[in-house]
Amino acid sequence: MIYVVELPTQGYPRAWFAYDKEDFAQKMVTLATPDGERYVYWDEAEAVAAFEGRDPLIADKSMWRARHALHEQLVALDVLTDD
Repeated sequence: MIYVVELPTQGYPRAWFAYDKEDFAQKMVTLATPDGERYVYWDEAEAVAAFEGRDPLIADKSMWRARHALHEQLVALDVLTDD
């Protein structure tokens, strides 16, 4: 799976996933926020590492909402448990 964290210029970050590159391309057209930044994690290991603070792009304390959005997505997909 591919995991995406979006940071729109206005509003809160959100996360979504795609099953594969084809699904990712399709969702980029239909789901992606047109403005702001987007971080793509190409597999589960990258997404979990990012949530755990190993991606400097979202590791700063000011990016807690982005990490939270990613966490919610990972929990929803049973990648992480909500302990």
